Amino acid sequence: MARNAIGHDFGVTAVHREIDLLTDEAIENPHRLFHELRPHGAVHWSDRHRAWLVIGHPELDAAFRSTALSTERMAAFTARLSGSRAEALRDAVALLDGWMLFHDDPEHARLRAPFNRRFTPKTVAALEADVAAACDRLLDDLDGVEGPVDLVEHFAHPLPAAVIGRLFGVPDDLRGWLRDWSARFGVVVFGATKRPDYEEVARAAGAEFVEVLGDLLRARRDDPHDDLVSALAVSTELTDTEVLGACSLLLFAGHDTTASVLSSAAIGLLDHPEQRQRLVEDPGVVDRAVEEFLRWEGAAKVMMRVVAEPTELGGRELAVGDAVFLGILAANRDPRVFDAPDELRLDRAPNPHLAFGHGGHFCLGAPLARLELRLALPRLFARFPRMRLAAQPTWKPTIADRSPSTVPVVLR
Repeated sequence: MARNAIGHDFGVTAVHREIDLLTDEAIENPHRLFHELRPHGAVHWSDRHRAWLVIGHPELDAAFRSTALSTERMAAFTARLSGSRAEALRDAVALLDGWMLFHDDPEHARLRAPFNRRFTPKTVAALEADVAAACDRLLDDLDGVEGPVDLVEHFAHPLPAAVIGRLFGVPDDLRGWLRDWSARFGVVVFGATKRPDYEEVARAAGAEFVEVLGDLLRARRDDPHDDLVSALAVSTELTDTEVLGACSLLLFAGHDTTASVLSSAAIGLLDHPEQRQRLVEDPGVVDRAVEEFLRWEGAAKVMMRVVAEPTELGGRELAVGDAVFLGILAANRDPRVFDAPDELRLDRAPNPHLAFGHGGHFCLGAPLARLELRLALPRLFARFPRMRLAAQPTWKPTIADRSPSTVPVVLR
């Protein structure tokens, strides 16, 4: 079977350049690449990444539902490790093995079960006062800042860190560590292997988490509080290693992904002043606006799967062992599903975006992310109605996430 959609006949016009999600152009604006690919099909092969890229919404929905696509990746990942790299990643690998999203059922369901009742909309709604208070404290701190400030550093990152720390019962003096740890563990999660300090950062991030959260787990077992770590400490459903792995996932994802959408949404509102004004003045539009932010520039660029049994998707034949990139960012702007998909419309309805995935792997933290976005964005722009970009935002150079590195702004 012909593999490469570049210059090979799949019954459509050939795409005239390689599909590379890591070029400077694709990092800054991946939507341009997706627009170029759409006329040639919804599923494409990339020689650069040795993977299929799914960019169509119906095809992505089918891929999320397909039992032929597996999330199991740890065995293949660890098989490639040896020598100093294996030693450096020892603790990190143990944590990642507890990430439910890297497992199929029934293992996935077993790892997820203890958390389901803690992330219901009703349970998360009880955190509303804490989220609002954390947001207001950060805005008070920003109020005294003169000159340009990075919105990522001073608002989008510390807010989710404070909220997830409250949910887990992380002591106040560890909130700063949690924020920094999330950034360092991202080096492992997003495979920044070209960094000269990759092994050093990976080793430290894994070891620190095992030490700090392990100590907290033992302390909560002796003296339970009203928090998630205490509930897990007395649970018999997971081993301590599995609890630490699951906590690392929820702390990382609950912080990193929400920070990404907060930052991207702020960029969108700064570029669309009429929408910004509406968000502040019309409380009735906020819930729909949150869904639009998730669709328009969500945190997940692609999710990874592996073909476990031969299957067809979007007219392509996928073979066992093939890697598949589920292009959520692209699918959420599919013109077959969304009218004027590149426009930011706060009242868009319906809005069947796939920002949180679908089916059994639907994002566990979705209610919490929605709550933070709903409370934080109107507060931010009500406090600083004249805020504007001081320079162009920069983006993290990764395949998997769509996350601003910096959003320089002038507040007044």
